[in-house]
Amino acid sequence: MSTSLRDRRVRRVALDAMMIAVAMLLSYLEFLLPLQALLPIPGFRLGLANLAVTLVFCLLSPTDAAIVSGVRITLTAVLFGSVTSFYFSAMGGLASFCMLVLLSKWGKRLSFFGVSVLCAAVHNCGQILAAVTLFGPFLIRSYLPLLLVASAIYGGIVGCLLNLCEPKLRNALGGRIA
Repeated sequence: MSTSLRDRRVRRVALDAMMIAVAMLLSYLEFLLPLQALLPIPGFRLGLANLAVTLVFCLLSPTDAAIVSGVRITLTAVLFGSVTSFYFSAMGGLASFCMLVLLSKWGKRLSFFGVSVLCAAVHNCGQILAAVTLFGPFLIRSYLPLLLVASAIYGGIVGCLLNLCEPKLRNALGGRIA
């Protein structure tokens, strides 16, 4: 393996580790925020960790984003949650990641705002699917309309934050890292 190839691989591993740390920090911040007072939906989160995953998806690769998302979901469940919270997060994260992949192929005209709102909505649908598989469909479905409204609002906030962060991070990293 040539030195330059090895150096690029080491740099990517270091960037992935840095973004996992950022995602974990944002997850912990969400854990501390009293969002239940604003929107009393069980398990609702703002989605700040998706900043890191989406930035990695756009600046590095879908594979790196899957690694960052998977490690973040696993570590967050181990540190702050349970097996059930892992299941909910994994279902939402998988749905959201699939939406990122679809949008990268067909949604090239969407801004981070649109991407974030759609990913937040699909993430909540994945979590509703997880809840239906665990608890049955009757009461759980009633949460979906409220979650979709929250997706539009909070996904929009995360999208605006992405619009602010992405150019600065792209400049700091010297463009897309292949």
